[in-house]
Amino acid sequence: MQGGMASISSIRAWLPEGHRLPAAMWEPRHRAMLTVLWLHVPVYLVWGLANGYPVPHAIADIVPLAVPAYFAGLSTLSRRAREGFAAVGLLSASAVLVHLMGGAIEAHFHFFVMVSLLALYEEWFPYLLAFAYVLVHHGAMSALSSSSVFNHADAIEHPWRWAAVHAGFIGAQGIICLVGWKVNEEARADAAESQERFGRAFSDAPIGMALVDMDGNVVEANAALVARWEATAEGRRLEGAPLARLVLAEDLSGSTFPGEGEIEVRHADGSGWGHWRHAPLSSPCGTFQTGWISHVIDVTTRRRLESDLSWQAHHDPLTGLPNRTRFLQRLQAVLDAGNGATVYFVDLDDFKLINDSLGHAAGDELLQTIAGRLVAEMRPGDVVARFGGDEFVVLAAGMGVEGDATRVAARVADALREPVVLSGSDRFVGGSIGLRVCQPGELVTAEDVLRDADTAMYRAKSSGKGCCEVFDRAIHDEAVSRLELESSLRTVLDRDELYLAYQPLIDLPTGKVRGVEALLRWNHPTIGNVPPLDFITLAERNGTITKIGAWVLDEACRQLKAWGDTELEMSVNVSSHQLTFGDFPELVRETLERHAVNPAQLTLEVTETAVLGDPETTTRTLAGLTALGVGLAVDDFGVGYASLMHLRQLLPVHTLKIDKSFVDGVMEGVEDAAIVEGVIRLAHSLGLGVVAEGVEHAEQADQLRAWGCETGQGYHFDRPLPPAEIQARLHEQADDTERHAA
Repeated sequence: MQGGMASISSIRAWLPEGHRLPAAMWEPRHRAMLTVLWLHVPVYLVWGLANGYPVPHAIADIVPLAVPAYFAGLSTLSRRAREGFAAVGLLSASAVLVHLMGGAIEAHFHFFVMVSLLALYEEWFPYLLAFAYVLVHHGAMSALSSSSVFNHADAIEHPWRWAAVHAGFIGAQGIICLVGWKVNEEARADAAESQERFGRAFSDAPIGMALVDMDGNVVEANAALVARWEATAEGRRLEGAPLARLVLAEDLSGSTFPGEGEIEVRHADGSGWGHWRHAPLSSPCGTFQTGWISHVIDVTTRRRLESDLSWQAHHDPLTGLPNRTRFLQRLQAVLDAGNGATVYFVDLDDFKLINDSLGHAAGDELLQTIAGRLVAEMRPGDVVARFGGDEFVVLAAGMGVEGDATRVAARVADALREPVVLSGSDRFVGGSIGLRVCQPGELVTAEDVLRDADTAMYRAKSSGKGCCEVFDRAIHDEAVSRLELESSLRTVLDRDELYLAYQPLIDLPTGKVRGVEALLRWNHPTIGNVPPLDFITLAERNGTITKIGAWVLDEACRQLKAWGDTELEMSVNVSSHQLTFGDFPELVRETLERHAVNPAQLTLEVTETAVLGDPETTTRTLAGLTALGVGLAVDDFGVGYASLMHLRQLLPVHTLKIDKSFVDGVMEGVEDAAIVEGVIRLAHSLGLGVVAEGVEHAEQADQLRAWGCETGQGYHFDRPLPPAEIQARLHEQADDTERHAA
């Protein structure tokens, strides 16, 4: 039983369902069948009359066709009723044809054609009605008048047998039609499902989508696009409106919208950005385009992120000013246009002091205030940028006259000197400004202009705080020379280009040489002798002073040992870097031991500024040196800070060296003379020795001797000498001592 039911279910599943033909497809098919049916009416009438049938007979033959055709064409009837009338009419046309042809076998083929035609309804009622009609016609009609249905003897003798034969053929044809019918239903079901999926994808898509005709008007839009439209449409419907109304017209730049390809434009209300893509829609046969399907993705967030990233890449986050990259772009654009311009490179003075004393928050507040002042001082079209740290750069386009540029620089410098309120108090900073004036049409790159302004700024800073300097070729040449010197300085020890000269230290009461000061010299292979002031500062800046200082100490001790004078003192200058980096006392100890030099013969000279720069570390280092037994002297005493107030911090030292600037005025200025005499007395009261530097006249030596100064040094006694001449002086002095003793 269950197996039979399963078989029935399988057969039902295989059979077409019917009732599934959409109205849009059924109507044209039904009209086609009615057309075919009505065409039979005049043809049969003419045929009947032509074959000699009386008019009433000919009319009677077309009535079975015309009446069903009339009712099949009534739209007030149901779809099934109209199908039934059409089926009866078409099959009656086959029956009448068989009658008119006297039952000829060829006429029966008309039934096959009509049954196939009725299969286009894909509906069970007219289809089964057709089979029933054929069976009844062939059986009942042949029983009444077999010659009107069949024209051969066996069929006339056995009408029902041949009715069954014809029904079998019609049934076989019906099975074939059912297969086509089933295939059509499945194809339509798949198409409907696909259409439904597309519809859902279209209507429920999170991105905006629209079907657009060839004129650019919206035919259909999904909910996402309608929502975007309603934000700006002011009650107007989207369907029928131009798609271009959804975007900002100025962003299209006259291009066709929609059009092939992709485009990113702003929304019509300017509230964001959309990424549009348009794909052409083709006719079912694919021969021509019928419209567009347009997609839009809102890319406002991405655009804003890109804008933020671009801003961050080209601006300083603290001040909001353009950064170096953006500044160089703007400067290069001005130069490429051939316009004159001036670039101001501003470096704040004492900014590190603010940061170290008040903290970085106060430093940031200062930078923001300075940024605002610079912007306020410049013209609206000028570019003010921050390069980081305490450096600002200003571009004044069109200002190619030096006089105008320097007046602006002076105004900027005055603005920088104004007090800034930090931590509740007025704080004062200034700025060193370097100018690079570019003449109209000058062929130069932005990087070169910036380099030149930076070079001028460093020249201004070296001249003192708050200065301005205009770049010229001499500054550039000096910078290039300094760079070459600095590069050479890094390998100067490897090339054995350094040497020491020794300036005697004279015992003023006796006039004898009591010691020498080792002075560093550099014999450059192309420049010649480089002044110490030119390269020692560079060595301190690039860090090579530590290695060079160690070489000086080693060479001085080696030479002291070579002279063999156990009473001669050797003075060696020491930089602040040597005092604060590494274990300098250990280096001194190893050097003394290596050359077997008595520590008491070595005096290390340090400046008071070097000591006071890092008092804690330096004092600890000086204590370690004192423990070794070496002498310590304060060089250039009196030129840094409030010297007498900080003298206690300089201890433990053994000697003060009075700077040449004071010694020069001993015989000319009352003030300088008073200072020198006071320093000598103060040093003696503290148990310190005194050395007067830069003694160039006998009168100066006499006066210093009268005040009790023990030692003098200067061109009055001797210039710096090579080792051999010092050796000769020592021998001469020893001979004089022996003669006086004799």
